[in-house]
Amino acid sequence: MTREILQALEPPPRQAATNRFSQLLLEHGECILQDWAVLGFSSAVLMNSSLNEQSTARAASKDPNIQWAQQTQSTTSHLSDLHPNPTTSDTKQKESFSFFNMSGIHGRLHLCSKSLVFEPNEVTRAIVRLPFANMDAPPSIIDSAEAAVQCISQRHFIMKENNVIAPTALVKHAGAFKFVFQHSSPDTFCTMVEEVVYDAQRDDTTIMVARGSEAFFYAENLVDMRESVALTNIKASIKTPLLSQPVVLALTAERLYLQPTQGSTLVEQKTNPPPANNWLLRDVIATARRYNGLRDSAIQIYFQSGSSILIALERRHDREQVLLALPNVVCFTDRIFVERAFAEWQKGTLTNYQYLLALNSAAGRTFHDLGRYPVFPWVIQDYGCSTKKLNLQCAGTYRDLSKPVGALNQERLDYFKTRMKNMHDMGGKFLYGTHYSAPAYVLYYLVRSMPEHMLCLQNGKFDAADRMFFDVENTFNCVLSNHADVKELIPEFYGNNIDFLINARGLHLGATQKGQRVDDVRLPTWAKSAKDFLKKNRLALESDLCTTKLPHWIDLIFGSNSRGDAAAKADNLFHPISYFGPTELAAMKSEEERHSAELQACEFGCCPDQLFVNTHPQRKDDTSELNFISSDIGRASSKEDDKGREAWELLDVRGIGNAFIDEQASHNNMEAETKYMQGATISPAATISQISQGIGEQSLLPGAVMSVAPGGSSQVSSTFDQLSNTTANEWNMHMIERKHMHNDSVSGCVLELNNSVGSILVTSSHDGGLKVHQITVSDESEDDGERMVLPPAFGRFSYSAILNRGKVASRIIIQSKLSEFRSHTSRDPLASLALANDGGGGMIAFAGGHDDVVLAYGVTSACAVATVYSHRDAVTGLDLICRTPLDLESALWRKDSTHILISGSWDAAVKVWSVNVTKSEAVSIDREPLAELFDAQSSVVCVSAAGVAYSNGCIVIAAGCVDSSFCAWFVHGDGMQVAIHNETTKLHGSGPCSVVRWITVNGALHLLVAFSTGKVASYSMAGERLKRDSAVSVGVAVSSLAYCSDQRVVLLGCSDGGLRLIGLRDGAHFDSRPTLWTKVNNKTAPGITSMSVVNVGVADPRKCLCCTGGADGSIALFELQRATMS
Repeated sequence: MTREILQALEPPPRQAATNRFSQLLLEHGECILQDWAVLGFSSAVLMNSSLNEQSTARAASKDPNIQWAQQTQSTTSHLSDLHPNPTTSDTKQKESFSFFNMSGIHGRLHLCSKSLVFEPNEVTRAIVRLPFANMDAPPSIIDSAEAAVQCISQRHFIMKENNVIAPTALVKHAGAFKFVFQHSSPDTFCTMVEEVVYDAQRDDTTIMVARGSEAFFYAENLVDMRESVALTNIKASIKTPLLSQPVVLALTAERLYLQPTQGSTLVEQKTNPPPANNWLLRDVIATARRYNGLRDSAIQIYFQSGSSILIALERRHDREQVLLALPNVVCFTDRIFVERAFAEWQKGTLTNYQYLLALNSAAGRTFHDLGRYPVFPWVIQDYGCSTKKLNLQCAGTYRDLSKPVGALNQERLDYFKTRMKNMHDMGGKFLYGTHYSAPAYVLYYLVRSMPEHMLCLQNGKFDAADRMFFDVENTFNCVLSNHADVKELIPEFYGNNIDFLINARGLHLGATQKGQRVDDVRLPTWAKSAKDFLKKNRLALESDLCTTKLPHWIDLIFGSNSRGDAAAKADNLFHPISYFGPTELAAMKSEEERHSAELQACEFGCCPDQLFVNTHPQRKDDTSELNFISSDIGRASSKEDDKGREAWELLDVRGIGNAFIDEQASHNNMEAETKYMQGATISPAATISQISQGIGEQSLLPGAVMSVAPGGSSQVSSTFDQLSNTTANEWNMHMIERKHMHNDSVSGCVLELNNSVGSILVTSSHDGGLKVHQITVSDESEDDGERMVLPPAFGRFSYSAILNRGKVASRIIIQSKLSEFRSHTSRDPLASLALANDGGGGMIAFAGGHDDVVLAYGVTSACAVATVYSHRDAVTGLDLICRTPLDLESALWRKDSTHILISGSWDAAVKVWSVNVTKSEAVSIDREPLAELFDAQSSVVCVSAAGVAYSNGCIVIAAGCVDSSFCAWFVHGDGMQVAIHNETTKLHGSGPCSVVRWITVNGALHLLVAFSTGKVASYSMAGERLKRDSAVSVGVAVSSLAYCSDQRVVLLGCSDGGLRLIGLRDGAHFDSRPTLWTKVNNKTAPGITSMSVVNVGVADPRKCLCCTGGADGSIALFELQRATMS
């Protein structure tokens, strides 16, 4: 393993928080909504009136029972009015009376889901928390001119006075608080309090769900507006110990973005979007599938810097989409990672410490989740020796690693066994009622380095001093004798950071009943210092005696003795809740039951995933077979109830293994790869031996399908689970050329064969480039018939539904490479492309850009021939309809118009333009649109249009939106517009409707719609409405689509770099089983962002010519050939 990988597995440094206020100071599950700059005032509520009278009078600007302190006032001036008897036994309460005399204190007022929190700017002043439950009425405005809000709280809490981390103090006296807003009106604050916090119809959880469902990723947060977005609007949360921050996730070809969804209202987000954090994808070095509670829907991403983030998503589907869109790096939860870690441990290149860290990570443990914190064994048992030297050569120094902690004391074990025999009706027998790893146990060890987390877990208090971690020997004796204590250790006991052993923050942790002050951890006599203690622990862990016994402990925690009957025989059986996982969660009937089970499991402790099914070998054993490693590692194919949402089938697992097998090998450059692939015929199948041998240094040959067997083992297969009458090996790919054309993602590509300048490929890109390449072709058919121009099949943003009305060209065979013919550069990114023939051999490329302009570029004349300022935002979709003799003159088809141009934009509008294209590449575009369509619910990302046969010039238009909704319209010849379909988003955050495409099958119009969720649906026209025919899910985001009419197949370009082919039958019903080619554009598997396909002729109708554009600016030109014709 590389140094970066080993560093990623290490415990993260525990740094003190830079901000005084955090979510840790709130109740469990409470959320921070927003904050304001205010001046804080406070006063005691005098006792000469009832609380009801005080509540009634609170709205008055001058309440006789409230005497606001003045800035010149003594801090004790009102002590006599606080209570009939101000003397109290509660010292903290007495000291807190000064907080009733705040006079114009500058600070921040935080609105949270269950309380108000005032954080003074001066760190010497304490933070004040006012729970809404202790208020008789919501805070309200008392002086509009002063912008002041008042509330009365019967009790409040004070925290972190003098910026000292200490238990929370409760003030049990009614107080009035006034906050004067400094830079804004309090209206927003009061509205949020009334509508969000005090809405009786919704509790705290549903409030935040509702707020999160309205959140979108804002394009303003992109570092570079030219970035190609692969995934967006995915609801997620960043998980850190005890905390969860809701975010919206977006992924581009270059960066990962996480935009917070809390802290502002939706209206404010639209005018002032919350800033997003971002990470470069090139810095990602590893990933791991993680749990979100008991749900298998989280992912951890590791970076070169050694840091990592844990992102919890709503569904496994979303997690797998993110995983596939990330770079092809090591995945710690893949079986091949465990195989490699074991091999390196046996060779001695991995230490015991590093191997245990690797196993913990592979088993779902992470430092970001206290409920699944990495677990390490007690290795030393000699903590009470009188000598100052630890004998690591003596077997008696070591704990028996073949037994769990609960079985180290035989007398206590007998008690556990007797108790288990007498268990009746307890839902499953068990030996141990507590676990070896739980959040409370982790913080027990880490209280000195994570004190605020301990206070959060303990409701604002430290545990009793006698129950705190203050003496190593005492702790070990407790786990040997206490019936409720069988905890193991954490990795920090074998690392280099001593923070958890010393009281560097000067925390007041109390004193034991014997009068001993709890400060630094008391160490064994053989440890000279905290550093020496960790050093000797590590030496013991790496010793030969420990190495020999360590496999037995691995069997107990990660292996064959961790579950079931084997665990019972090994005296290693815990409460059934500790074995709960996604399967058990899915079997539960109600959401309340699932929530309760998750809460119990996380508090009690969860067992790691089982990595080994047979006895773990010794380091020196000769292990030629790895059948002791479980085939269920990885969880990529597991299924669980997804709360009634659409079921999802993961059809392939990206070839992540080879990147790990040869992580030191550099990728071949594209020219070498092209040379290897030139003229090669690639079948969509491969054997596992071919892959493991790394033929041609390909991590997975294009076309190899990685499937997951029911048992969980990865294998390469040429078949999919759902079999139809089509077989995967019917299609072969003949790679012609791969080339890097642009410096950013390819937004459109169009193939045009045999025009006046020869066969060409036109591409547009987010780098602002528009390029035309010539393709060298030869006609090898026996019939020297007339060559004709083939109709283009456009890519993602440019589709044509006009039938080919000319003669079909002869069979064309591509012989050599692409050569650049024309090039044009725009200042802003180009996001869409369409191509038109001028009728005289010339070609016009229409490109829509981020400068809101549609550009018409003459291919032969090599210059811009027309432009039109079309929208108020980026033009993201274009399509062209060519006029036919049946299209009579009408309001839609003007006398001189040859084409109709349809444009879609981020401004959520779709417009229809009249275009006149004549010979010599002369173009005119009307400055005013023929029609404007405003039914789209959000920004438009793709459009498609088609003429309706025998309808006097009617057209149909479809548009896909960024929120996964899509619309369709019927525009009559007289200009009348009818919205025939408006499918709203069913799941917020599921990403865009990435492609819409009208096709004609047997003379009938059909609409294909693809989504970033991996779903593709087909619709047919039923009068002036759409009827859904069929749908299929390919399990990964679809970013481009093309239709080959001769072959009746749909080609899907996906964000994982794979090309999927699906046949159509019975009109536009999908064949249920696609064919897959992986890493089409190059070995780095860039997402396929655009696509074009043309039929190559009647001489060999089995073939079609294709081009795919990649997110990295690359293109691939290849031929698809059907082996047999059905």
